[in-house]
Amino acid sequence: MDINWITIIALFLLISPLLIGLWRGLPDELDHLRYTIYSICSSILWLISYGITFWVLRSLVMNSNLEIPQLYWLQQHLKASIFAWAVAVPICALLLSWLLRLLAGPVIHLLTSSVHHIGRWTERIPKGLSRVLTLVLKVPKAVLQTLIFLLVVHIGLPFLSSSDFSKMADSSFVYQWTDKKVIKPLLASDWSKQLPVLGQQTGNWFHQISQEAAKYGPKDSKSFWTWQTRFDSNEQINAKARSIVKGAKNDREKAYRLYKWIGANITYDDNKAYAIQSGNYRSLTYGAIPTFQTKKGICSDYSALMVAMGKAVGLEIKQELGEAVLPDGSGGPHAWNVVYLKDENKTIPCDPTWAKSGNYFDNRNFYETHHPEKQAI
Repeated sequence: MDINWITIIALFLLISPLLIGLWRGLPDELDHLRYTIYSICSSILWLISYGITFWVLRSLVMNSNLEIPQLYWLQQHLKASIFAWAVAVPICALLLSWLLRLLAGPVIHLLTSSVHHIGRWTERIPKGLSRVLTLVLKVPKAVLQTLIFLLVVHIGLPFLSSSDFSKMADSSFVYQWTDKKVIKPLLASDWSKQLPVLGQQTGNWFHQISQEAAKYGPKDSKSFWTWQTRFDSNEQINAKARSIVKGAKNDREKAYRLYKWIGANITYDDNKAYAIQSGNYRSLTYGAIPTFQTKKGICSDYSALMVAMGKAVGLEIKQELGEAVLPDGSGGPHAWNVVYLKDENKTIPCDPTWAKSGNYFDNRNFYETHHPEKQAI
């Protein structure tokens, strides 16, 4: 395996805190820890204030029985404009964080002053022992920040179309060892399954809010539409993708075979689409893995599975979000794919969700019925 930027950054994050600790010594390190504690506590309070603010405003938007005129006025503005959120959330969070700082101030002061007193006492420890103790204290930080970096790489890989980045991760011995021994077992544990709940719920809230904006606001408010999706894969998906494209001569043939297989084997989930339209998000799952397992999904699931299978066979593929327009002029939010064909040096669109309805693989009139807003990955 090669030494590349992922390996270099990971090793730097692991080694640099240890070297800094040896250079500082225990008293200076504890003094630095005092400011770190204050900074971490401030950041936590700020995040809590943002979370509470968003939850309160979201509850206000979803409440249909408001009797207080001022709150009703705020509710209508939040429904009609994303800019109202951009103003209301920071202001409310700032006021709430100030209140939380007042309440938590004595506790933070107790923590920092305790560390300060311990630091004064450690000045009497011999320098050699002081540096060894500092090294020991620095190990958890070094390991944690290295794991966070490698976890970001692990999460970001499915969202990046760059084959160079994927090859870099594959050839990094530090990333491969950590991913196999630590990250994947951690993400597969029962404990980790409790962590994404807040993030998924937040995504659902944003989706509900954007739908409210599309309903009550100006026509261009649909540009704020977002769709929760995941691009994670597994060995079953990867193996199936490889078997589908076996013998394919070029990228176009690979992409077309995957497009046809997904279109033929995945059934559109009308119940899921109705649940989303009704605002019932909590029990739903999204992405490539559940779609492959259940053989059902909505447009974002079709395109997510196309991304996962495409990446498994070396395609540079993305999901594109936008609006589908039918011949009668009706339409709505939709998701499809774009694939970069390296051997042809061109990017083509395809829509596996509509594969049963006609030719939507590199159709010359594709963008007459598909109006893109952004690429998700």
